[in-house]
Amino acid sequence: MICHFRVLYPGPQKFRVGVVPDSPGPGIGWVAWFLLAGIVAVVDRLGRSFRMSVVAAGLSEPTSTTVGRRPGSVRRTSDIMMVTYGAEALALAGRARDLRTNDSGRPEVLSEAAVRARLDENRLLEYIETMPHDDGVQQLVGLRVASGFRSAVQRSVPAHHNCRSALYLLLDDLPVAALISGYARLSAEDRGDQAERAASPARSVTGELARDLRSRIDICSGWRSDGTMMAAVRTNGRAPVTLGPVAPPLEDPEDPLGWHEMEPLTPGAMRRRRLIDVAAGTPLIVRAMFRDSYADVNRTETVLHEYTLDLEVDPLTLVVVHSEATPRVLPWPECPAAAASARRLEGHKVGELREIVRDEFKGTSTCTHLNDLLRCVSDVETLAAAL
Repeated sequence: MICHFRVLYPGPQKFRVGVVPDSPGPGIGWVAWFLLAGIVAVVDRLGRSFRMSVVAAGLSEPTSTTVGRRPGSVRRTSDIMMVTYGAEALALAGRARDLRTNDSGRPEVLSEAAVRARLDENRLLEYIETMPHDDGVQQLVGLRVASGFRSAVQRSVPAHHNCRSALYLLLDDLPVAALISGYARLSAEDRGDQAERAASPARSVTGELARDLRSRIDICSGWRSDGTMMAAVRTNGRAPVTLGPVAPPLEDPEDPLGWHEMEPLTPGAMRRRRLIDVAAGTPLIVRAMFRDSYADVNRTETVLHEYTLDLEVDPLTLVVVHSEATPRVLPWPECPAAAASARRLEGHKVGELREIVRDEFKGTSTCTHLNDLLRCVSDVETLAAAL
């Protein structure tokens, strides 16, 4: 007798295990089959007691290249790595670099920045150090790295805010890094990444967490009340964890300066990386992108969110004359609809975009992660001045 196991998926919320006999014979063959079926029934019952909530990403088309450096261009690259440790504490490490490529193709590093921070289980900032050093950042210690933190950054390092420095970008990115870092824990719990689960004990996905999920209804396209994710929250008290595609490398081996140097992504860690490239001309050609990724216990890096952005900017007025966002990897089927919101940048000066996006880009026509990319277009004013 030959028995084939099948994993039967009636939906993303639960799993079942079945056994199908191929031409079972009489006698001991049937006895063996019944014993095996009994064992499988027990496994199936245990399986039904867990919510199998890992589902495929709604869009999985990651980029596999980075726009090449062109003569007469300036680019800013940055990354922040997120590592959860202990009882939900979080370590953040970020780097950024501005690089100019002159008309003859020679590269020149204009500035570099770095930040290291530690947050407790309540996301209160316990420790921070930066390069370049600025005493003002110590005013941030004790604050919750969440809503309101970016305003505190503006007040604590006004010079970096006014010139839109690389350090300011890193500090401005800390709240969103703290927000998306929760994916690592949920992914480890649902995928069974034992090493990560041991380092980060599982927490309940019902009660207070479920209420927190529901409080975000209609905050963006993916969280729309009638969307895939919120339907799962109403049914199961939690959102499914999406499994994105394996992350293709963005670095070009023939251009090692295309990105700044980054620390290796450790198992259970996440990274947000950004790029903004501004090339001289009429109009200025701007290419931007971001990617959020996660490394599982086997160091396999998968993509959670990714967008690319193409803009044309008037070199005299710095007004956006064309803006187009392309979704690459997104968790829910409803998410890509938010890409159309990028066209709302047209007609605005790049230096005004942080405030415009913050005040006007809200609701189900937008994406919170795309909004962060659109806000960073303000940095084009600083980069264009360095051409």
